[in-house]
This record gives sequence, structure tokens and C-alpha cells, in this order.
Amino acid sequence: MMARPALASTTLVSERFGDDEPVFGTGYQLLPGMRVPVFADAVAWSGDCIGRRANFSRSDWTLYFPTNDPLASLQLREFAFCLLNPTHARLRQASIYLLAEPAPFLSVLTDCRKLRIVLRMAREHGWPADFGRWETEHWQALIAERLKEVEPKTLTGDIAAVRRLRQLTAVITGMSAFEDPWEGWPALHVVKEAVEDASPVADDGLSTPAIPPETWWPLLRAAWTYIHTFAPDILRWKTEFAERAEALGKGTEPPRKRRTPMTADEADAMVEAWLSDPDSLVPLHEKPLRESPAGSPIWTTLSQMISRGQNLFLFAIRPGANHERVEARRAGVLAAVAQGRSRTVGHREVGRLTEAGRYRPNGAHPTRDTLDGDVKKWLADPANLVPVRAEADEQGEAGTPMLGTLARMIWGLPRYGHRFGVTAAGHERRRVVEEAVVAGQCQAVGQRGSRGYRLLPLQTSGAAQVTRADGSTGPWRTRITHDELGEELRMLRASCYCFIAALSMMRDSEVQEITREAVGSHFGSPAVKSRKTKKEPSRPEQFWWIIEPVAEAIAVAEKVSWHPTHLFATLEPPARGETSYQGRPGIIAGDEIDYFMDRVNATGDRFGLAEIPQAHVRPHMFRKTMSMITGREPDSEIALGLQLKHAARRAMSNRTTQAYGRMDVSWIKEFDDQLEHAAALRLVELLKARRGGDVVAVGPGAARLHAGLDKVIAAVDSDPELRAQIADERLQASLLASEFPELHLGTLNHCLFHAPQAECQNELPEDQRGRAPLIGACQPDRCRNSVITRAHAPIWVAEEEDLTAMAKEPRLAPPRREAVLIRLDDVQRITRALREEGAA
Repeated sequence: MMARPALASTTLVSERFGDDEPVFGTGYQLLPGMRVPVFADAVAWSGDCIGRRANFSRSDWTLYFPTNDPLASLQLREFAFCLLNPTHARLRQASIYLLAEPAPFLSVLTDCRKLRIVLRMAREHGWPADFGRWETEHWQALIAERLKEVEPKTLTGDIAAVRRLRQLTAVITGMSAFEDPWEGWPALHVVKEAVEDASPVADDGLSTPAIPPETWWPLLRAAWTYIHTFAPDILRWKTEFAERAEALGKGTEPPRKRRTPMTADEADAMVEAWLSDPDSLVPLHEKPLRESPAGSPIWTTLSQMISRGQNLFLFAIRPGANHERVEARRAGVLAAVAQGRSRTVGHREVGRLTEAGRYRPNGAHPTRDTLDGDVKKWLADPANLVPVRAEADEQGEAGTPMLGTLARMIWGLPRYGHRFGVTAAGHERRRVVEEAVVAGQCQAVGQRGSRGYRLLPLQTSGAAQVTRADGSTGPWRTRITHDELGEELRMLRASCYCFIAALSMMRDSEVQEITREAVGSHFGSPAVKSRKTKKEPSRPEQFWWIIEPVAEAIAVAEKVSWHPTHLFATLEPPARGETSYQGRPGIIAGDEIDYFMDRVNATGDRFGLAEIPQAHVRPHMFRKTMSMITGREPDSEIALGLQLKHAARRAMSNRTTQAYGRMDVSWIKEFDDQLEHAAALRLVELLKARRGGDVVAVGPGAARLHAGLDKVIAAVDSDPELRAQIADERLQASLLASEFPELHLGTLNHCLFHAPQAECQNELPEDQRGRAPLIGACQPDRCRNSVITRAHAPIWVAEEEDLTAMAKEPRLAPPRREAVLIRLDDVQRITRALREEGAA
């Protein structure tokens, strides 16, 4: 690993900002206990003190400065400090007035990286370090050089960073003022001119593409299959593997312990008890041995016999021993010898005296008979299968027993593979195992680059049934190993991420900031709570509306995650001693999406999943695609603005939200095929409620809707054949489609399109009116075609709250306040009607 270059010996000091000034000032909510970097930190500024996004690593959330160029380091620190402290007194003194809200730390990171590249290129090409001395040719050369390294759209970030630097030259050391090199032209236009690209550049303000429908639907179906169908099996197998690992770890032997020390009183009592037995005979030396004459007691052997091997020194005269007690024990033994209670023992017979009834402390090695019995008892159960190699490796040929794994299965940790070899008894046990393998009591285990019990498959009884492409039906898995379980857990985590990101329209950072117990309600509808980090230094908690399947996906993600707070983290907690990722939540979402799609395509035939056509899919594309689907609904901009958390005045036009909801060419046919079916099913639900006498809608067109529903109900009740088929939703949908041929369903309202009454048609030329509703010009609170149902109530109530808070803003300009109040009056007309009907 290459070491980071040492800091240059010369560190320049800024004339405008003090070295001890904190980088993150009053505009941030600092986390307690975290160090706040100061301006003098010339190597790096960490953003951990303001809270790191879950999908960022520590290095990604740190602003690094060049260590080999003191001037560039100072300039970048001054530039970043200004953006992070836009109300600093020095900026005011230099007549620099920025927005009071500090720039997002991620934006500052990006700008500094861009400027660092520009400064490096200037140094390499010998261009002036002061941009104020650059000529037009320098800027043109910069664009040309960068186009060789990056995509044209990426270059727009370089242009934006240079323009922000231009605003701050008055407080940047060694940088004089300069005019905009591109004369105010949009960055995309500048790049287009540079590359001379004949293809049009998107001008909708959003370059994010939509996921093609042929990829979108199979991807969501596969994700939902994992969440709803496969998740119970995967989580159950996870528990079973944990229980099996615990059982294999315990083994059949007690934990090792040291020998328990024997007290002097216990020793005296043990000698006295032995001597009191008339059958106890003292062993005597048959021949002289060292200093012991023939006929003298064999004191060490006698000590082992009496204590059953627990103590060898009952009769030893040693320093520190109580000599009087030892002499008393010897006297008792000699008295027994004088009474004739003794026998002469040869040298070869001494060891046999201590074999029978020998003391064995906890954890001592088991006897040969015990080990042989363990193996025979294990093989006696036909459900126990000997693991054999599915393929040859460096330890044996294919079909040979995996003795280390087998030993763990029988005796547990640590590995006891040597018990099937080394000694004659071990070889005999191995022969017994090989006979069981020949008899067919075995299972082949694939290596897959791993070793040990993780290779042992688990029989997956009770797995969910799936229908495959060939029409066959069966369990989606019949067996699974520990390594394969890890793959399925990763698939389950990826499926939860894809499903939540797609159907909630949350940003990647917002999805990965979801914590445990985040599901609740917001204005009476299910919602998930997370933190908004984009353009929000305070990281506020906000709510995103969700549907029940998304809540189920969140619940599954909670069960998969080991992390104490966050749902998306590594699959296993950090091992002991690992600190680099300890406590860090977050995943690399792009890699997880690619892994999910690739593995679905590889295993889909066996698991009953449809193939996912290959496409480049990233988190922000989920947000764009779902926004486009939602954007087809009448007057969906307000709902999209609330869900997307766009910082916009929703009483006015929101260009960003419109760009998200703009139609993609590849989706046009898809909408034509599916919207008619969705409209019919929605009407059936309204018909059922109306049959019970409910007021199903409010708004200018509610009377027309109620009259049409009542007409259908009367037609069904008056015809015996239709009344007999009242439970047939397809029949009801057909009748309703005939009664409401121009119904358009929306997020804010439903449109009973009738061209002469449509407010939206007034925005069109005379020759284009009457063809279809103009969704962007819908006025749901005024148009006589508009109806609002209970399903729309949460959005209208939220809009009322938003406008009410905005109207109380003291800094709001009078014209803007008047527009807000007019819009609030329109919204309250709807919410008042909803409350009167008990729908809000």
C-alpha cells in the first residue's frame, strides 16, 4: 500500500481566516464528542462531526488537500471555508453575499476535487496559477484536455466549480478577479460547442434516464418474490444454520479445566481412608532403585494409587511442605507394611497399578474406547452422512472422506481430524468411516473455495413452491450450504433495497438512512421515517408515504440486518479486532443492484423467476422512473414535490419536479396498455362503497360521479342476470367503462374528462382543444370534471399544512404571500369538504 505523501514543509497562512477558526460554524448541528476540524488543518477536513451519510465511507466523507503544493492547499481551504461559512464577516467585508444556508458538504467535496484537477493541470502545463491571468486559449485548452478524460456531462461540474470560485476571488490568496470565461452560457451548451456534437442535448434540466419497462417490471417482480415468498425460508434457514453452528461448536466433551489443588486436610483424609481398607496393599521395590533400597515403599506410585492420579506428592519431603503431616502419612504406611499389607512389584508392573480408576480432570483427553464409541454411535444413525469430496483437492481425491469436517460434526470444536489417523486406533476409526462411505452413507460436498462445516448442506424441507418456465412445479430449493445462504441473504438485502427505492422514490442516501422501527403513519397514511441529507446540513427527519408491500420489505430488511440501528449494512458484524468498518452502516448500492440482476438471470430458471433484460440500473434511476409513472396522473406535480422532498414553493411551478415526471419514449406504449385496466379496477372499489350509501367523493365533479355510479347500480339491480353476477369485477368494470369512457385517475384527483367543462383546455389553441386532458394545467379544486376521494385526502391535508406554514413566513414577499393565500383558500375548500365527510 502506497503511503500518503508527507505534508510540504511550508504551510502558508491565510490573511483573512484564522488558523483556529472551526470549519463548521453556526450553520451546522455538531455531533457531541466529535472533533471539529479547524482552518489550519492543511491535510484533510473530516465531515464526521456533522454526521456522515450511511452510504459513504470515512474517506468518501473527508475533504483532502494537496500536500505537495502549499498555495493550492491554501486556496482550496479558503474556497471550501467560504462555502461552509457563507455569512462569515470576512465575506461581508469583501462584498461577497452568498445564501445564508451553508453549501452541502458533499457539494463542497465535489467542487474542491474539480478545482484541484484544474490547478494540477495548470501546474503541469505551465499555465499561470492565477486564473485572473488566463487568456481565452487557456480555458479552451482546459476544456479540450478534460474532454479526453471524462464524459461531456461530467465536465459541466468543472465549469460550475470554476464559476463558484470566480464569486470568491476577493478572499482567495493569489487569485485575482476574472470574468466568466464562458460569458454566462449554460454549461451544457459550452460542452456541446466543445465536442461539436450534432445530437441534441437534453434541456429538461434532468439527465437521469428512466429504467426501460422491459427491465423495470421483471426487476420489481423478482424483488417482491424474494421479499414475500423466499424471505421466510431464508430467515428460517439462517436460524437453523446458527443453531447447527452452535451445536457443532459445543461438541461432546466438557471444556478443559486445570487440576483442582488438594488441601492438606483432604490429603490426610484420603490416605487415612485408603489405609483403613484391609484390601489395600502397599507396593514395595523388588530391586534397589537409585536411593531406594529393595523392600521400601514406592512412594510416588502409592501417591498416584491413593489419589487416582490427582496428586504425586502425598509422601514427598519438599521445601514448603508440612513435614510433620508427611511424616505422619509415611508412618501410617510403614505400620501397614509391618502388618504384612504389602506386595513386591517389579519395574514393569508399576505402570499397571495406576491404570484402573485413574483420576481424570475435566477436559482431559478421552480414552480410546470413548472415541471409538462416539464414532460408532454417530454412524449408527442413518440420518448422519459422512461428508466426502465432490472433487479432488490438495488433501484428497474425489469421494474420499473429509475427516476434519467429520470430526467437527462428531466432537465439535476444536478440530479433531487427527483422531482418524496418527495412531493405530485412529487408523482403525478411519477404516470404519471408509466402510460406511462404501455402503453409501455419505454426501458429496463441493469445495467452492471454502473449508469446514460451512460446506455441509442443509436439507431445506418446507421450501416455498414455485412454477418454472417449463411448467414444472416444486420447491425453489431442496438443499443449501452456509456459503449459499450468504448469497441468498445478500440477494434478500438487495431485493429489499431495490423495492424500497423504487416504490418510495427516496434517494439512495435516504434509503440507507432508514433505521429500525421507522415505519409509522403520516397524515393518516403509512409512511417511513428517514433523514434528508441533500441540501440539509441539519439532516432533518422526514416522512415518505409508502404502501403495505414496502412496509413488508422494510420489516424483512430489519430481520436481515445485524446492525443495531440501520437496516442496510454488511451482512455480518465485524470480527474481533476489526475496526475499519466497525459500526459503519451502508452498502454500495450499484454493486448490489448488479449482483441481484446477474444472479436472478443465472438462477431464474430453477427459482421460477423471469429473466431481467440487461440494462444499466442505478439508485437515482428508480426515483426517476417511479416519478415518471406517477407523473401521468392529473396534477401530480404537488404529490411528487411532497414525496421527492424537492425544496420548492409548491404553490408555484417546480421545474425539477416536472423534469422528474416527464415522459420517457420507451414507456409510452406501456402506459397505454396498463392505465385502462387500473382505472376500471379503481372504479369498482368506488362502486362498492357507493352501493353502501357512502359519499365517495367531493369536489366540483362529485355530483356527476355519484350520479353515474347510481345509474350503474340501478342498471345492475333492475336486471336479474346482472344482479346474479354482482361479484364479477370484470362485469362491473365493463359497465363502469361504458358509463365513464373518459375517466382519468390521478394522485390528487380523478378527472371525468368532458372537454367543454375542462379548465385545462383553456390553455390550448382552439384547434387542439377537446382531444385529451392537459395534465400539467389541471385545476382539481376548480374544474367541474374533478373529483377527490378519500384516497386523495392525505396529500391535500399535507398541502394545506405546507401552505399554512409558508404563509406564516415573515420574510415572504407580499406578491408571493398573496399567491400562497389564494392557493391555500382553494386547497381549504377541498379539505373542508373532506373533513365534513369524515375522509380527512
